[in-house]
Amino acid sequence: MESTSNKTKIKPLQDIILPTRPPWKTETNGDIRNVMLVGAALIATVTFQAGITPPGGVWQSDDNQGHRAGHAVYSDQKVPFQIFLICNTIALTSSIFLLLCLTFGYPYFLEVLIATISMMGTYSSGIYCITPYESVSFRLIFVAAPAPIVIRFVIWVVASAVRHLRQLPISK
Repeated sequence: MESTSNKTKIKPLQDIILPTRPPWKTETNGDIRNVMLVGAALIATVTFQAGITPPGGVWQSDDNQGHRAGHAVYSDQKVPFQIFLICNTIALTSSIFLLLCLTFGYPYFLEVLIATISMMGTYSSGIYCITPYESVSFRLIFVAAPAPIVIRFVIWVVASAVRHLRQLPISK
């Protein structure tokens, strides 16, 4: 009886986070899931490292030209640096979202959730430390970070609306 009530509690969340898939594909094969987990973990690792250690590194000491120790060398090129941070942030949050979707409902999900939230906090504070205040708009990064979740939600809403419209009787 307990497992049935757990399934009913999880069902609404599964409807949102489960990937949209073609109608002929009913289950994700365990091997495919494992490959996706490894790929998502690799992407999360690479993008986290790229954000914390940006291209060109960081200035090692203050100088006469206004560079401060610890700030990204690449931040002198404002627009490319913003594009790098936005794309890197979207890649990181997408891979983290995929990791959460693939581990949802499995043992130790809470620990994975806590670890990913902590990792995003570390990433955010690292980006804040290496970015000169005048070189990047943090509002853009905070808009980019939830993009994968927002896109998933929009797809879910559209798919739900289409399913609902298909069930309506056609009046003549």
